Amino acid sequence: MGAVAQHAVVQALEAGHFVSWMVNPTDHLPDPCLETDFPQVLCIIRSPWDNSEKYDELVAECDAVLVALDFNHTRPEQFVPIQHILQKSMRKHNVQRVILVTMHGSAESSRQLDWELWAKLNINQVFYVALGTMAPCWSIVSQYSAQEQIVKNAESLKYTILRPAAVTDGPATGTYLASPSHIFGGYISAADVADCALKALDHDMDVSQAFSIAYSSRVA
Repeated sequence: MGAVAQHAVVQALEAGHFVSWMVNPTDHLPDPCLETDFPQVLCIIRSPWDNSEKYDELVAECDAVLVALDFNHTRPEQFVPIQHILQKSMRKHNVQRVILVTMHGSAESSRQLDWELWAKLNINQVFYVALGTMAPCWSIVSQYSAQEQIVKNAESLKYTILRPAAVTDGPATGTYLASPSHIFGGYISAADVADCALKALDHDMDVSQAFSIAYSSRVA
């Protein structure tokens, strides 16, 4: 499970939300006490990524969905099929609000991809080549971009896309910049990405827009 998702779940629970959380069967919770501390408001669904019935269970009682797939924990070639399965379940249960977390460099924000993050992504590409998976996943950025396009093409969805800079450890500070313009380079903690996502849900941040988020003021 990715760091942004972990922080989002904890922050949502602390804010009083009911949370359904899908994790891989082999994942370990960041805090083993979560299930005992929030037994009435936390539903953890352990399932492989391609079990469509579990997606129905995931969204059945939800008002909104947060999608924050981390390429360090989910294979990038799974991003698109996961999004398709999820949106099918959302349509079935009439869930329209979605917050999608991708990354700097996705879609029309390609100029935001700084050299440090570019190098990190290329290291990951070399890793995929070593495993013989370069053909289905030639670019991590392209998978996030394709995921965004699926969301944008869904007429019934009320979406907000968040494109964080390089995600790091650290606390939630609330001092980041979220801008529909392009923010170049920079970084942001996973906790602050989660904070921004929850604010988008709670305060209905502009729908049908993409926002760059970072500790940076270099804006296009």
